[in-house]
Amino acid sequence: MKSVWTRTICRLLVALMIWAPYHIAQAGMIGAEQAAAATQAAGNAAADRSTVLNYLGRGEVASQLQSLGIDPSTAQARVAALSDQELQGLAQRIQAMPAGASDAGAILLLLVVIGVVWWFFFRK
Repeated sequence: MKSVWTRTICRLLVALMIWAPYHIAQAGMIGAEQAAAATQAAGNAAADRSTVLNYLGRGEVASQLQSLGIDPSTAQARVAALSDQELQGLAQRIQAMPAGASDAGAILLLLVVIGVVWWFFFRK
C-alpha cells in the first residue's frame, strides 16, 4: 500500500516538474540609452520626493496638517511609501500651484481701474 502512494506521488511530482515552466537566466549588454534612462528616472524620483517633502516641511502646511489631525511625521512617512508615479503626480500639482496668495487682489485692482475710468468719462 505504501509503495502505491509513493509511486503515485512521485509520478505526480515528475509530471509537475515537466509541466512547470523553466526560466533560463540570460545576460546581455544594455545600451547607453537604457542606462541613461534608468539613471534619469531615479534622479527624477528623488527630485519629486524632495519637492513633496519640502512642501510638507513648510510651516503653514504643517499647521494645516495638524489642524486636520495628521502628524507631520506621519505624512512624511506616507510620502516615503508612495510609488514613483504617485510622487510625480503630487510634485506636478505642487509645482503648478500659484506662488502668491490669490487672484483677488488683481480682480480688485481691475475693478478700481474700471471705476476710475468710468468716473472720469461719465461724470457730469
